Formats: sequence, structure tokens, C-alpha cells
Amino acid sequence: MERKVYSEYQRYGDPVWAQRSSHGPHNPFEEHKHDFIELIYIVQGRGKHTINGQHYESRPGDLFIVMPGESHHFPDTIACDLEIINCLFRREALPPCLPLVAGVLSELPYVAPFYNDMDRLPRRLTLTSVESTSVLMQLEEIIQEVHTSGTVKHVVAYLLIHLLIQLSRIYLKHAASIEEMKPAPLSNEILVRRIKTYLEQSFQQKLTTEQLAKSFTISTRHLNRIFRQQTGKSITETVQQIRIERAKQMLAETNRSINSIASFVGFNEVSHFNKLFLRFTANTPSGYRKQVRHESS
Repeated sequence: MERKVYSEYQRYGDPVWAQRSSHGPHNPFEEHKHDFIELIYIVQGRGKHTINGQHYESRPGDLFIVMPGESHHFPDTIACDLEIINCLFRREALPPCLPLVAGVLSELPYVAPFYNDMDRLPRRLTLTSVESTSVLMQLEEIIQEVHTSGTVKHVVAYLLIHLLIQLSRIYLKHAASIEEMKPAPLSNEILVRRIKTYLEQSFQQKLTTEQLAKSFTISTRHLNRIFRQQTGKSITETVQQIRIERAKQMLAETNRSINSIASFVGFNEVSHFNKLFLRFTANTPSGYRKQVRHESS
């Protein structure tokens, strides 16, 4: 699998790179990893976006975040045309342009992680038509600035921060709207999608089916049934997979001890973590770390 590095795109030390590109039979979007954060906005085309083996249906107006070390590709580009805007940047590009004290920024999901130990940014955001128009204009402004000669250092980073603030406001507005909705009129697919999003954001917590059922105002039995129907997995299996994927990322990108990583992703006992890691990856945590670093060297 190809591993891309930010230096391939960096020009004159620019902290951010952005471009519009088309993919299809002539230019497939093949699976790869990279050492930078990638923001992807779908301009045109529908299909699957696969991130770390998990499939997401994508359509115009969808925005995805792919973190360093994660693999992703669009397997459908051979059959259908895809147009995207992708914005690439390293984690260290933004803190120098942010206030030293987070303040209200600590409440914004696309900005707060840059003040912490780089928790995962929201994976996906589906924009309305009005929201898409605004976000697209901001992305076009970033592209123009990136490709303008004589750009003042950090200008593009400030533009990106402005975009992340806007995305955070949209994300919080959507979350508030969903919270106010009753689950009864929602299709099972949408409900399970909401539950999976919640699990991806709360995987470090001790989660029980009873708590989830209460949060989504449905019975435990109904929750278990529709979740397995839609995903083919139980809620427990899904949480375990999310935790193991996060652990894999940390093993590849940090020098934190295995005990520390196990605790961070939600395991009280490292022996339980080791057992599940072996089941999901056919490798031990230490063996996986050695393998990944050998492949990247």
C-alpha cells in the first residue's frame, strides 16, 4: 500500500495544501495511507469511501476527515466519476496560529483537538445545500491562496482555522437538531448511523446497551435487533473494533506504552486488550508496532 508524505505537496514551507481533483477510470483513487490530516469534500459523484476497512456512502456535500496513518480509498471510481476537494495539513501547522488559551474554541469539535493530544476529529459531516455553498467558497479561497505566489506565511493556516470553526458550528447545529428529534419516524438505517457516530465519539467511555437504549429512547431489545440487522455486528463488537483501530493508530504514530494505549482506548485490563487485539489483527500490539514501523522505514 502506498504511503504518502506531506513533503510531496509542501511548497516553500506552506503549512497547508489544497487542490480540486477528478477521479474515474482514467485516475482511480487507490488505497493509501499518509502522514498528514486530510479533509475531503465531495463535489460530485456518489459511491463508497472506505476508511480503515469501514465503508461510508458518500455523495455531494459530504465532508470526511482522514487521520494520519489511516488507510482510505474510493473503490467505485472505476465505474463512476468523482470530483473532490482535498485539503492536506500536518497537525503542527495550526497551533502556532491559534490563541494560547483555547477559551470557547475548546467547545468546537474541529478545533479543540489541536489543543489536546490530537483526539480524532469528527469523521464525517453531511452538509445541506446552503452549508455546502458556504464551505465550498471557503475551500476555493484556500485553494486560491495556496496556489498564489508570494503568499504570506500562515495566511492559509488562518483560512483553514476559519473553515474548521465554521464546520464545528455546522456539526453542533446538526447534533442539536438530531437530539431534538424523536426516533420513531427515523428509519432504522438513520438511527443506526446516529448510534455508530455516537460510539465513534464515545469509545473511551464504559458503554452499555442499556445506557445507549436510554439515550436514544428505544428498548434494549429493539436496539440490539436493528443494530445487528444494519451492521451484521453487535454493539459490543463494534465498540471493540473502534477501540482496536484507534489503538493501531496510536501504536503506529506514538511511543506511548502498550499499557497506556490500552487504558486510553477504554480497556481496564491490558490482558483483555492484548487478547482482543490479537483476535482482530492476528498480531500482538508490540508485534504490530514493529511491523508498521518496519514497513514505513
